[in-house]
Amino acid sequence: MRRDDPIRIEAEGFDRGGRRVKRARTGALLALALLGGCGKAPKGQVLAIVNGREITAQQLDAEMRDMTIPATIDRRMLTRVVLQGVIDRDLQVEEARRQDLDDTPEYRAQLKRREEELLVSMLGQKAVQTVPMPADEDIRNYIAAHPLQFARRQRLLFERISFTPPKDVARLRAAIEAAPTLEAAAGILQSMAIAGERGQGAIDTAQIDPDLAAKLDKTPAGKPVLLPQGDLLAVAAITGREPIATPPAEARLTAARGVRAEDLLHESQAQVAAARAKAEIQYEPGWAPDKMAR
Repeated sequence: MRRDDPIRIEAEGFDRGGRRVKRARTGALLALALLGGCGKAPKGQVLAIVNGREITAQQLDAEMRDMTIPATIDRRMLTRVVLQGVIDRDLQVEEARRQDLDDTPEYRAQLKRREEELLVSMLGQKAVQTVPMPADEDIRNYIAAHPLQFARRQRLLFERISFTPPKDVARLRAAIEAAPTLEAAAGILQSMAIAGERGQGAIDTAQIDPDLAAKLDKTPAGKPVLLPQGDLLAVAAITGREPIATPPAEARLTAARGVRAEDLLHESQAQVAAARAKAEIQYEPGWAPDKMAR
């Protein structure tokens, strides 16, 4: 058989120039898959067949699992739209594989990371099924321990100056903490060549980190404080405090979720601690945690 015979080329993994390549073998497998899929037709749980690859109802369910679907939407129409998106992605994946993008170190590293993240997520979902619902006493204790989220919940009104964080945030923080007023803080920003935008805002103490809520609760009116604001920072000064009443049923539900979140976090931490206790971990010199490196 001649070297340029296409069947021999595919079987041996050579291109037409005689070079050994992975793509030739992949092409043969794809051709066989296409030939094998010629007689198949979508039916039952198979919603579509794309170049011999089945797209199933289970795949579509997985795509739609985390979607928020309004009750008024035509679900049949939505599933058809989602199916077309899955088909488009399948074709893009096919092209990426044709270009051997699945045979790169970057792909393998990202694939490993995403696989690990999925498994950790599934482990957390399993823990949700095993961790018991909080008891009434736990809920009452949680409400008592978080007064700014319940009994002393407040809406904090403030004036702010928003800006892009500088490289030396620690230096800025120290300067702002020493400033007595928002105007003084504005002067500090100007001296550091930080351009900011003035505005007003409000914070619900039940909707922010409890440590930040406690800090703001102790901050006098007019005293500037640094606040996170998405990708920005803000220098803010409290101008008013308005109490917010939380209905008992809402408070109980919120507290139950808080207790459960803490229990799940403790369960996850316990799993990691137990796994670390049994694991054999070796580090390249200089990479061990500080307490192990000593």
